Amino acid sequence: MSNIVIVGAARGLGLALAEGLIGPDDRAWLLSPNEPALADGKHVVWIPVDLANDNTHRDGVAAAIGEEPVHTLVYNSAVWEDDRFDRMDVQKLTRVLDISLSGAIQIIHRLHDNIVADRGNIVLIGSTCGLDNEGATCVAYTAAKFGLRGAAHALRSHFRSAMVRVTCVNPGSMATDTPLGDAEAALQRHGSRRIPVDDVVSLVKCVLSLSPAACVKEISLPATLDTDV
Repeated sequence: MSNIVIVGAARGLGLALAEGLIGPDDRAWLLSPNEPALADGKHVVWIPVDLANDNTHRDGVAAAIGEEPVHTLVYNSAVWEDDRFDRMDVQKLTRVLDISLSGAIQIIHRLHDNIVADRGNIVLIGSTCGLDNEGATCVAYTAAKFGLRGAAHALRSHFRSAMVRVTCVNPGSMATDTPLGDAEAALQRHGSRRIPVDDVVSLVKCVLSLSPAACVKEISLPATLDTDV
């Protein structure tokens, strides 16, 4: 049995990760503004959280989990710009950074002792937008994902003596409109230009299945037809 925390689990990749990682004997806490619609048979607690610059909600996460050890923490929460950089409101840019980067650092800080207690695993879902010279023009989102990679490197060094493994997974374009288990439908719908969520879930499961002696530092997973990376 494992204790699992997934941040950003309401839909898309986050929901697929919840469905794919949480076994019938596991306990899980799912953090998201809206309640995830998971199949029955999973021991799940939903913690309603808006990570946009809201310390009250973030403090509530630690209170809800208490002193329970955390074996796996997956941070998947992110938003991006909905307009060109020079037309974006500054508050909206700050929201992108709060949810996509600051939230990750603060949630891990609040659950630090829980993760150490079980020699846990931290998986940060980044993006190919955060890779060098990728060509993305979403400034705040790209900065957040680039920063998430840096946070992963520093967290890995910080947690090394506690045998906590930290991995950053950088997917490219994903078919988040197609649920877990419909990989073939995702390929057909998008002409194989977007990665089925099944692939990312399988990759995370592989990382978590390795022995404590192995730490996967970073994996980049662009779509095969993506020419930007």
